[in-house]
Amino acid sequence: MYKKLDIIEHAILLNPKYIKIFRNKLKITQSKLAEESGVSQSHLSMLEKGKRKATKSHAAAITLGLLKCSNIWDKENPILYLLDVLSLTKLESTIVKFVKELVENDTLHKKYIEGYPVFIVDKDSFTEYIKKNLKVVNIEKVEFFRGRLNVKAIYSDNRDVHIYLDCSDIRRLENKISNVLEKKTTIQIFPKEEMPPIYSIKKDGIVIHCW
Repeated sequence: MYKKLDIIEHAILLNPKYIKIFRNKLKITQSKLAEESGVSQSHLSMLEKGKRKATKSHAAAITLGLLKCSNIWDKENPILYLLDVLSLTKLESTIVKFVKELVENDTLHKKYIEGYPVFIVDKDSFTEYIKKNLKVVNIEKVEFFRGRLNVKAIYSDNRDVHIYLDCSDIRRLENKISNVLEKKTTIQIFPKEEMPPIYSIKKDGIVIHCW
């Protein structure tokens, strides 16, 4: 368990905004977490807004507070649940970074369809990027389905984790990317047998439209 707690603490140290993500997933109010962690609510609010940096003692106290607030009857293991939340959040952040770098720097995968830029990336290139940049888990396999993707990975303690993004998750990602790029962005995921000929790729692929 201690290694798992360290991962949560490290995430909070790197980016205190994760506190709010964890709170929301566990349905914990800010005031309750402040009470259980011993960190004042005003300071907790500043951390969640990114206006303060978390110290190691703050990260440890907040992680313990999250565990104390969790309803063990709802979650068999709250820390494992938080790890899964962290993995999903980090995967989404990595995909946002991937698309941002594509749009800003990549001409190899860029095409124009009806005057709009379209980036066409095969699954192998996408998987290689995710493996290199997603540090919280070790990626073993990425699977593409129509409009969905599944990531199979393993934690440092050898526990398997499956991160599944369905159509609604992809729509949420599109909104995040659109906000970062300040451009309307859509993402299409195709297995090779369903890849439309217009995109000129014979492998599983991800297609990003920006306008």
